[in-house]
Amino acid sequence: MNHIKKLYHLYAENKMYGTKSGICKITGNQSIGVEFDSWVKKTFNDFAYLKNGNIISNEALFCFDESSEIVAKQVNKDKRQRFRTYSHIIHNDKWHCLTKADKRTMVDLICKGAEIVSLNETGQKHIFFKYRDSFWQLDELYIIPDIPLFKFLHENMCELMRLGFSQKEIISGDYIAYRIKQVGILNWKSIEYKIKQYRSTGMFDFVSFMLFTDEIVKYDSKKNTQKLETKRNNANPVQLSLFDS
Repeated sequence: MNHIKKLYHLYAENKMYGTKSGICKITGNQSIGVEFDSWVKKTFNDFAYLKNGNIISNEALFCFDESSEIVAKQVNKDKRQRFRTYSHIIHNDKWHCLTKADKRTMVDLICKGAEIVSLNETGQKHIFFKYRDSFWQLDELYIIPDIPLFKFLHENMCELMRLGFSQKEIISGDYIAYRIKQVGILNWKSIEYKIKQYRSTGMFDFVSFMLFTDEIVKYDSKKNTQKLETKRNNANPVQLSLFDS
């Protein structure tokens, strides 16, 4: 069962958008739904992803829904929600609708071995129907799952953020000199050396989307001291640690 049918049968099997029989241009399977030509908009430009057929099935329409009461229920919203607004992860047959505010949950589910990972960076594009089985997806970036490498990069890149480097610096490798001086060149170099070989790879870009930190090292140049400012998350208490100065 592909990802579209899996999600539909798990959570929306009784949702009906149409009753026309035919071959779905999204899944390529015999099904029922709506005449594709009457549904598709002129702004649709993903024809390369379509299969031979004449309808868009109820299963596929669920993943294109712009006013979904089912998604609203998943995210505890009163108003109907756009399916495309969210990233979608399925772990142990449980469906998670997530936004950029849920990066910690994304990381946790990926590290636990989520079977479907389809992340939407902007929330403006329909990307779930483009998901490929046995890959992790970020928009139209597809990554072969590698949990140890994912964890390795994520931990080290988040540590650089914790030390005060910006996400832009970490992604580009173009660090501001005074921040390196504040952190200490050996401390910075020990982490940068670990991740630099992966920069510009798909996995590096994938991990970059999910960086976060609860702790920021603050420096007092006048006193030549440093302290740790911590934003505590009651659900996920953090452990304090700091490189030796």
